Amino acid sequence: MIGRALARARAGVLLALVVTLAGGVSADDATPPPAAAAGGGFLFSAIPLASTPLAGAWSPLRAEALARFPHLELTLAEDLHVTVVYLGEWRPADLPRLRSLALVAPAAPVRLAPRVARFGRAGTAVVIELEAASADWPAAVVAAKAELNRLGLKRADSYDESFRPHVTLARSQSGKTTVEESAELAAFEAWMGERVAADPASFTPSLGPDTAVRFLVAGTTRPDGAPRYVPVEELLTGATTAE
Repeated sequence: MIGRALARARAGVLLALVVTLAGGVSADDATPPPAAAAGGGFLFSAIPLASTPLAGAWSPLRAEALARFPHLELTLAEDLHVTVVYLGEWRPADLPRLRSLALVAPAAPVRLAPRVARFGRAGTAVVIELEAASADWPAAVVAAKAELNRLGLKRADSYDESFRPHVTLARSQSGKTTVEESAELAAFEAWMGERVAADPASFTPSLGPDTAVRFLVAGTTRPDGAPRYVPVEELLTGATTAE
């Protein structure tokens, strides 16, 4: 009985969040969910790119790609980002410690070279990999992940030993590689690779000490067509944060 009651309460909190984020009521009219009940979804630190030239270059290409590659899930321009540290399940009470460790910006301007590549253990995503000329930032991210693991603030995984900054553009809709999806991933990789090679500057974000690194949450219920990644502040307060 207690378990069912908690499940109903959690569902109510998520429904309230969906209504708020969908614009059904204003943030001022909504009742913020209790912080203790807002630790849903999967937390990660990231560099949002929605307001960068990269998003501006991707947006018209995405519209064209939707018709060319119907079996792929194409990232919304509003969702473009560079993941820094994936944390997974989280608790609001841990945010102060997480902020001190997981929001790792480059200590100096980073010279990057964009390259379109397949990512994922099964090659189910096509990304723009941002190859860094210096190892300083990747080393700082790897060190932060090691400390987070030591403190029990994230679960260790096979990606902890390295950091390959990238921006995901497309993935298979099924999360696997069906015949149709595999063919479209290969075609999309080649198609997008030509465009990035022709104009690399448009697909290379400027990153340095002033770069904003923020916490985003994946895996929450979202309205159709809405960005899938939610700033953690929105989940905790119901407020909309500016990019």
